[in-house]
Amino acid sequence: MAEKVLVVGGGGREHALAWKLAQSPQVQQVLVAPGNAGTANCGKICNSEVSVSNHAILAQFCKDHHVGLVVVGPEVPLAAGMVDDLTAAGVPCFGPSAKAAQLEASKSFSKAFMERHGIPTARYGSFTAAEEACSYIRTADFPALVVKASGLAAGKGVIVAGDREEACRAVMDIMKDRAFGSAGETVVVEELLEGEEVSCLCFSDGSCVSAMPPAQDHKRLQDGDLGPNTGGMGAYCPTPQVSPELLQEIRDTVLQKTVDGMRKEGTPYVGVLYAGLMLTKQGLKVLEFNCRFGDPECQVLLPLLKSDLYEVILNTMSGKLLSSVPAWHRDSSAVTVVMASAGYPGSYKKGVEITGLSQVEDSGVQVFHAGTALKEGGVVSSGGRVLTVTAVKPSLESALQAANQGVAAVGFPGAVYRRDIGHRAIAHLKRDRRGLTYKDCGVDIDAGNKLVEMIKPLAKKTSRPGCNAELGGFAGLFDLKQAGFADPILVSGTDGVGTKLRIAQACGRHGGLGQDLVAMCVNDVLAQGAEPLFFLDYFSCGRLDVDVAAAVVGGVAAACKLAGCALLGGETAEMPGVYAEGEYDLAGFCVGAVERGALLPRLEDIREGDLLVGVASSGVHSNGFSLVSKVLQRANLEYSSPALFADSGQTVGDVLLTPTKIYSHLLQPILRSGAVKAFAHITGGGLLENIPRVLPQELAVDLDASRWSIPPVFSWLHEEGGLSEEEMARTFNCGLGAVLVVAPVDAQRVLCELQAHEEAWIVGSLAHKRQGAKQVVVHNLKRSLQAAGAALNKEPAVDQKMPCKRIRIADCVDGSVLSQVQDSGLQVVDAKLNCDRRGLTYKDCGVDIDAGNKLVEMIKPLAKKTSRPGCNAELGGFAGLFDLKQAGFADPILVSGTDGVGTKLRIAQACGRHGGLGQDLVAMCVNDVLAQGAEPLFFLDYFSCGRLDVDVAAAVVGGVAAACKLAGCALLGGETAEMPGVYAEGEYDLAGFCVGAVERGALLPRLKDIREGDLLVGVASSGVHSNGFSLVSKVLQRANLEYGSPALFADSGRTVGDVLLTPTKIYSHLLQPILRSGAVKAFAHITGGGLLENIPRVLPQELAVDLDASRWSIPPVFSWLHEEGGLSEEEMARTFNCGLGAVLVVAPVDAQRVLCELQAHEEAWIVGSLAHKRQGAKQVVVHNLKRCLNKEPAVEQNVGFHSNGEMPRKRTRVAVLISGTGTNLQALIEQAKRPSSSAEIVVVISNRPRVQGLMKASKAGIQTRVVDHKLFGSRAEFDGTIDRVLEEFGVELVCLAGFMRILTGTFVKKWNGKLLNIHPSLLPSFKGVNAQKQALQAGVRVTGCTVHFVAEEVDAGAIIVQEAVSVRAGDTEESLSDRIREAEHRAFPAALELVASGAVRLREDGRIVWEPSSSS
Repeated sequence: MAEKVLVVGGGGREHALAWKLAQSPQVQQVLVAPGNAGTANCGKICNSEVSVSNHAILAQFCKDHHVGLVVVGPEVPLAAGMVDDLTAAGVPCFGPSAKAAQLEASKSFSKAFMERHGIPTARYGSFTAAEEACSYIRTADFPALVVKASGLAAGKGVIVAGDREEACRAVMDIMKDRAFGSAGETVVVEELLEGEEVSCLCFSDGSCVSAMPPAQDHKRLQDGDLGPNTGGMGAYCPTPQVSPELLQEIRDTVLQKTVDGMRKEGTPYVGVLYAGLMLTKQGLKVLEFNCRFGDPECQVLLPLLKSDLYEVILNTMSGKLLSSVPAWHRDSSAVTVVMASAGYPGSYKKGVEITGLSQVEDSGVQVFHAGTALKEGGVVSSGGRVLTVTAVKPSLESALQAANQGVAAVGFPGAVYRRDIGHRAIAHLKRDRRGLTYKDCGVDIDAGNKLVEMIKPLAKKTSRPGCNAELGGFAGLFDLKQAGFADPILVSGTDGVGTKLRIAQACGRHGGLGQDLVAMCVNDVLAQGAEPLFFLDYFSCGRLDVDVAAAVVGGVAAACKLAGCALLGGETAEMPGVYAEGEYDLAGFCVGAVERGALLPRLEDIREGDLLVGVASSGVHSNGFSLVSKVLQRANLEYSSPALFADSGQTVGDVLLTPTKIYSHLLQPILRSGAVKAFAHITGGGLLENIPRVLPQELAVDLDASRWSIPPVFSWLHEEGGLSEEEMARTFNCGLGAVLVVAPVDAQRVLCELQAHEEAWIVGSLAHKRQGAKQVVVHNLKRSLQAAGAALNKEPAVDQKMPCKRIRIADCVDGSVLSQVQDSGLQVVDAKLNCDRRGLTYKDCGVDIDAGNKLVEMIKPLAKKTSRPGCNAELGGFAGLFDLKQAGFADPILVSGTDGVGTKLRIAQACGRHGGLGQDLVAMCVNDVLAQGAEPLFFLDYFSCGRLDVDVAAAVVGGVAAACKLAGCALLGGETAEMPGVYAEGEYDLAGFCVGAVERGALLPRLKDIREGDLLVGVASSGVHSNGFSLVSKVLQRANLEYGSPALFADSGRTVGDVLLTPTKIYSHLLQPILRSGAVKAFAHITGGGLLENIPRVLPQELAVDLDASRWSIPPVFSWLHEEGGLSEEEMARTFNCGLGAVLVVAPVDAQRVLCELQAHEEAWIVGSLAHKRQGAKQVVVHNLKRCLNKEPAVEQNVGFHSNGEMPRKRTRVAVLISGTGTNLQALIEQAKRPSSSAEIVVVISNRPRVQGLMKASKAGIQTRVVDHKLFGSRAEFDGTIDRVLEEFGVELVCLAGFMRILTGTFVKKWNGKLLNIHPSLLPSFKGVNAQKQALQAGVRVTGCTVHFVAEEVDAGAIIVQEAVSVRAGDTEESLSDRIREAEHRAFPAALELVASGAVRLREDGRIVWEPSSSS
């Protein structure tokens, strides 16, 4: 049999309950008492006039009218025991008992309950005495700023104070002034929590709970969460901020725990339990409990309930929730918008006619009535919150749009409503669905910064004479004069460690690679006779493992210390997708110097008969590891396998990871002695290719491998890999890490010096090279390799005697010896068969030395075209040379930078367009060098790949060469590393190293010269440049775009790839003349870290940056990234250049000249200014960025510069003191908003709370403070508090606008010359109060207003501005005051501008000084 149901209440919540209950086939009729116009005679629903305050009468009514269920909506009847009384009378009633309803009815009970049962909530105190509550507020070690009336206060008994004074005032209002009546007899003072507020409701049958979808209410009256608190202006459901996992946590730790606690305390909770929660950084916290549906949450929850509400209620009351879980529409969202009366939440008019309701409902939108009534057949308003318009749609955005359309269709004059319900969720959805961060894409800037901090102390330990910079700047600096050089030639080298790093990665032993990297570069620099001075490293990986990177770079630092060079900088490139998990690549760059006369090799001194002194290697060093890995694979050995070719206990990994020897400390004294004519570092290319690099072409090398000790690892490689003698000699060092060329007369002395510290031997000699003969012949190599292998048969070596005088070792190996070897037959045949069966070559392993040599030959002419004064070397030597004197430098500081191009190279690889990357690479390094004021001199590149594609590499390096030409620097050298297995087919990585120089006095930044008020000049970028491409790629993926897709954010015909591959701008030719002029104090290259992290790198820490994005042109690609990726303003500004490739710091007096010089060649703008940085404030603030990215009109910001190209100025920080409406406040605010204004209003302070002037300020986005004079025992104490607030905001000028307190002499003296007041007369006439009345009584024909400096005597300070107002016949005080007020609105802003701009100031003697040149 169908039931009658009675719903108690008359608001929007009760209309929604009746509406949902009426949908049940088991419900015959729904009565609503008292109801509203929406529940009057609407299908099954009708209103009842039964009294709900008398529970006995209500119970009898239910029995008489066969009401089978009563559903209580509001909290007051529940707290009054309606459920208890009706149940006792035999009428089923849904809701908690009065005792259970204490969770809402008594905040004090609720907090104590949560404390007892370990339910997370804010820290609190409960008080019945106002003085105790205030004492708690003032002494709590947390912000105790939330004051709650403990009892029921219609949802309005909570005050969130701005400071302790306001909180104490709230206590007084509640307890002393009884603002909420008896509900405030006890107050609860809580910790102010920060986070996202959500409402999580559940049905509870007393034992278990069934959670509803989470919802969110909007308490503030106006859009943007502005205006006063209300009962709720709208809600939406579900809230995407609450994940399923978090909802489960809320269910378990809050809802179920509460129901369990109530049951244990003998008060089972049956009904709807509402938990108001704050999602803080420390976890979820309960703000409050309600014991019923929320309003307006109910209006979004019930439309999403799929189950029959009547059945759900019955199951809840009968304890069957566990077996009958309510079902919800999970694929929909609901939004409800409250329409309130004009004046709400204050006084409002009733009886306003409402039309259009039926048409709205016909559109599929549900209107729930609240404060409505029927009058003469129509609907009129009868309350503050009048209607709630609810829409249910597949998405939150579409639901909000439908609800807003419904609101717009309602005819309700003066209605107040919000248009942004769900704005937090929509923002969250953009972040969650499309919103990305750089970290989401695998690039963790914080981890990178952590690594830098870990490395800094290690790098600092490598400091040496000449090193005067730490890590973290744009480039590293080195002082040659401090290092003791008089006429130096610079020597630079770059290298990597090849596939040796794969062994280190597999073994988890990363530190030794640092020494390998340093050694490979330092030894190349030594080969030119140079002293290694400084080093830079490049570390690229897929995901940055800080510990691994720190181990590698820590090894680099230790090796630099060993080598005697400073670790001056580096680059860490996190490139998701380029490297697999745990993989990385390394490149290093070393610069040394040698006095002009000591440069090696001395080719003109090298003679036939000179001897070769070999210095021992430590093993394989860092070359040939692709071949080593192939041999290991053939031998089925692991890195952890015992090394049969080494000392007992060593593994294969131990031997192979033995670090490369660094020869600087060993060899530098010998090199300085002049005895060494040439030095060959035995690196990639082995013995056969490295020694000829230091010799005249007409000489050949005779080596005898029997003369030196070959480490057993080489014998094993030779035997196990079946490697030929030539392959061994061309790939490995075979035991010689360095070979020195010395005259026979010096050989023994050099040898003895070496042998005092290291194994060394005379290993060969030089002879005339016969035509067609090889330049290097290694005798006895095979026999020596066999002899060195402990497991191999040993043969006697030939000619063990030391050579004397001039020896041609080739003479020792004649035909008879060869015949003897051949006569042995078996061994020769076995060796041949062995080689055929297992023989490997470097090329077999994916490394093609011939291809590399071909590439060098292709690059040479390109590099030659980059030659410039100072460049006197070609590619192909061990290191590149540069002559500073020839380049025109007198007292230079060296500046060096290294960088890569990040994952932009993946786009180039995918598009097959490689040449532009060269410019990217050069630009990234050159612009960093320019940032120190230096001229870029030379460049070296590092190109690493899996398999060398000569054409691709030539395209890349050709682009490097072209960019070097553009930048004005020489391409002096480079390294091509072929590393099979590290890179996939077609993939490669790039690193670049640039060295520049700047005369000592021209170094940037000039930190001592940078001042508050200096201007920032921005120079246009060409687009994304070369940073943030991991994030760019993620956005493309989200947008389902290919690189070949049309770029909707660019000119017609351009593809996405075209736009993204636009090369990075090189600023050297543009900026060098301006930098040399001395007008630029600092230059920030906007690279990785975007605007937020790069500009501070060139500024003193005490200065902050104000940028206004409306001042420059933002390329459309950034708007697209922002919109499509849902990227926050901060993420955009921290990741991308946003249209500014460079930012210059200049004095205001130089700004226009610098701007004009730039604009003659490039887009440039004055984009911001420098100001004092307040404690805790951000160092860079970018105003209007979001608006400009969204192509919206910019909002003028008080950032101290103008849009019309005028010279920007620093704005004076102003406070306005008011007591009420702030009569002149609006005029002052409007003046300060003007772009040309010299004033910035930073705070408005009132001595009275909740006055209109505070609302004006808040609406204008100005911070407010209340310092209530009633709370202070003396004027001095009150003035002292005002003074502290002014200091907090860094105020420089104070305006009194209707401030009705007399300030103490102490305060006035402190602020002398900085305190302005306006008086409604032409002072000195009619001082004091009632000035208009005095003027009328005096019969004057002219009066007016005066703005003056405040002095201790009332209305006696120096006059700044006066404006006359005529007194008309018949004027009253009111009419005269109105006209004077109009004059005040003109005079006060004018006076403010005069003082703020410096045009007017007060001298110590109290007289005014005018400076017209400073006026605006």
